[in-house]
Amino acid sequence: MNPGPKVVTYMFGNENLPITDTLIVGWVVVLLVIIFARYATRKLSMKPDSAQNAVELLIETIHEQIEPMLPGEGWKFLPFIATIFIYVGVSNLIGLIPIPGNVSPTGDLNTTLGLALMVFLLSNYHGMKEVGLWGYLKGFAEPVIFLLPINVIGELAKPISHSFRLFGNVVGGGIIITLIYQAVPWLIPVPLHAWFDLFVGLIQTLIFGMVAIAYISVAKS
Repeated sequence: MNPGPKVVTYMFGNENLPITDTLIVGWVVVLLVIIFARYATRKLSMKPDSAQNAVELLIETIHEQIEPMLPGEGWKFLPFIATIFIYVGVSNLIGLIPIPGNVSPTGDLNTTLGLALMVFLLSNYHGMKEVGLWGYLKGFAEPVIFLLPINVIGELAKPISHSFRLFGNVVGGGIIITLIYQAVPWLIPVPLHAWFDLFVGLIQTLIFGMVAIAYISVAKS
């Protein structure tokens, strides 16, 4: 169970710049991904080793999720979407490692909201780039003008729902499993507990990534 971010220290001693445990683990996730990427791509070959094979399989799988929703632009959006998938996936799963002080960065609303805002800004940017600023803004008044306020509110609500969905599922799922495990530990043995956490983490990663692709696709349509 992740009870929320805890302040570990303050940057430059300024209390307005807290450094939380989720922020530190988030930095660790970034570092681990960079190290693994460097290791897996250090000797690219037509006869790939296991690390290169794993990365190629992951990239192709993510590309296959993008291409049907953004036809012909799968490789263009792959760097951004793959970053979302990999960061959220590792962040969801790293909390399973039983190390004192280790928490899931996605159990912090600041993390999920930051990711959702990046998706929001990128989708709106590409929406404007596709049809022009006026054409994009005019789209909020379609199909009839009196739907303008509802469409604007709906658009502004996207990053909120996007971030709360991941945050709520990660924290809520952890709380429910922990309560069940404490009340009737025999009902959920440790292997099943770990499998459930792994399954939930991967499912939430898929949902967050697919929603990001959908928002970009809708903005460009």
